[in-house]
Amino acid sequence: MDREKRIPLLFGGVLVASLFLMVFLVEISQRHQEKVDAIQEKEAARAQRIACAESGVLFAPVVEGAEHLGEPFASSWKDRPRIGVKVNPQAVTMPMLREASIDSLWLQAVVVGSEIVWRVTWRDSTPDWNVDANRFTDAVAIQFPLTPSASFMMGAARQRVQIFHWKALWQKDVDEHFQDVQDLHPNYWTDMYWFASGSHPYPVPEAFEDPRSHAWFAAYAAGNPVADFRRKQPVEELIAEGFGTLTHQPECAARARGAWKDGRWAVLFRRPLRTEDPQDYPLDRGWRGKVSLAVWEGSAGNVGGRKHWSDWLEFEVQQ
Repeated sequence: MDREKRIPLLFGGVLVASLFLMVFLVEISQRHQEKVDAIQEKEAARAQRIACAESGVLFAPVVEGAEHLGEPFASSWKDRPRIGVKVNPQAVTMPMLREASIDSLWLQAVVVGSEIVWRVTWRDSTPDWNVDANRFTDAVAIQFPLTPSASFMMGAARQRVQIFHWKALWQKDVDEHFQDVQDLHPNYWTDMYWFASGSHPYPVPEAFEDPRSHAWFAAYAAGNPVADFRRKQPVEELIAEGFGTLTHQPECAARARGAWKDGRWAVLFRRPLRTEDPQDYPLDRGWRGKVSLAVWEGSAGNVGGRKHWSDWLEFEVQQ
């Protein structure tokens, strides 16, 4: 090959090699910047976590994966920030709780993707998830102020709060089946229900597919959420502006799952950070807000206003 032909080929080879080198250097630079950004993000989260811990604020870190969403006793929760929440017996309005049986709970929170997950744990020697005369269910609720100045005592006039309420009885409805009379008294049944299918003991809801049979379920027919025998979630969202104003929210963005193990309850509440419901408490990355808790121990006669509750405590979501 003569000299005139070798020079362009050589020049072209150098140019290609230079381009490959530039691409390689750009990629190396990008990877380096990604590592620097990741380190800076971790340092910022660490500083935010330390600041929250020093000021007694619950820190809700952003975590990867969905392992926290399903299992209340997942081992990964052990490494997440938590804060102790002192509770006192409700002694302001009737019916009051005369004697406390629970003194504190533990609260944690993490952000996974577009959702925030709250975890509440407390000690309870026996799970109470059936109801009868003078027999009540264990339950827990978390509350948020929709009005910044709202009282932790379920708000007040023009001081609205939102509440997520979980019940152990509802969890059993979801996990097993709707808890009917026969679950407490196996030898008891009604001989006939009009328009029900099958025979005694007429299991609910299987025997009551015919809408005409719902006439015997007055509360269900009226839309009372407490009487919903087709329940899909053990949690409901409520709004309140003081005692006696508790109102069910028809649309519920929250989900929950609770479990009892070795003398301890653990309940997860999860909800999208952002929802389209203007009645929902606003949340986002970097959000700083307030939350309070209430808990009921069924075997101690806790029901309705006979409960334990906490004052507001602050939390902060990682940026």
